Amino acid sequence: MTSPHAPTASSANRAAADRYLTERVMTASPAELTAMLFDACVGALKAAARLQEAGEHTVAGQRLLKAQDIVLELRSTLNPAAGALTTQLDALYTYAFGQLVTANVRRDRAATLEALTVIEPLQAAWRTSCCTLAA
Repeated sequence: MTSPHAPTASSANRAAADRYLTERVMTASPAELTAMLFDACVGALKAAARLQEAGEHTVAGQRLLKAQDIVLELRSTLNPAAGALTTQLDALYTYAFGQLVTANVRRDRAATLEALTVIEPLQAAWRTSCCTLAA
């Protein structure tokens, strides 16, 4: 019989994954950190949509809140001195955030998918620009 305080394989794996993620974040460039934010946001949105479809609205709501936090973080990284691009991105983030709030409050899967249609192309564009710059 194992001790109730002994780590399980699952908790050991989770701890190793947490350490890896922490190390990845700590050593990432600003461009890589932004890519990670986009990846996490898209992942949270896709998970939320699946959970909403399954009727798991409480857990879906947690994923939507995570996506909201990420969109706010992405907005906070915008550089106003960049001009029109910043203004356009800010408008897209604002729209996506509004859709996420609607998705959560009204348990509206269509709003979740709408937010995904905004964020996913931004993720792809960011990945393309990062890969182009790194090459």
